[in-house]
Amino acid sequence: MDTRMRRVVVGLLVLVAGLAGGALLNELLFARGERLAAAAPREGSCSSYVNTAESRWFVDQWGETSLRIVPTACGRRIGPSDTPHMFYEIVKLYGDPEQFGSGPRPSDRWKNVKGMINQLTCHLRIARDKDEWNLEPYRPWVGDDATDNAGCNPYIPGKAGDPATAKHAGEGASGT
Repeated sequence: MDTRMRRVVVGLLVLVAGLAGGALLNELLFARGERLAAAAPREGSCSSYVNTAESRWFVDQWGETSLRIVPTACGRRIGPSDTPHMFYEIVKLYGDPEQFGSGPRPSDRWKNVKGMINQLTCHLRIARDKDEWNLEPYRPWVGDDATDNAGCNPYIPGKAGDPATAKHAGEGASGT
């Protein structure tokens, strides 16, 4: 496949991933809209949702790759119908072609989009004023209530994310 064609395919894959994630976000947030802040800006009003100077992939205390997001002031106040735009921006900024299947094998960074969307919507419901939001592909999708009850950090006992298995003393599920 030539370079131009590959760029077109990658662009389409990113667009489809963003749209699919957006539809799921709308479904998740409309069902739980009563928890959203009343002072949400007019939908579509954010020129940027993510502070790119401070957001990045990193390796956490379990040795797993995680995405640290620092939302803009506007991104912290979005409503349910603007959340897909935020996730699309995250995918656009922190995804690459190999992560969406155009390379030999997709990266583990995007192996659990549903769980990462669940963590994002959790932050918007219960932790929107926290400085940083960590979206961790290894955390399971467990639904809104369980994710909220876990402080946006659901885990499988004995696996990465379980506070009892942290590699460094004093570090646990506080990373929302």
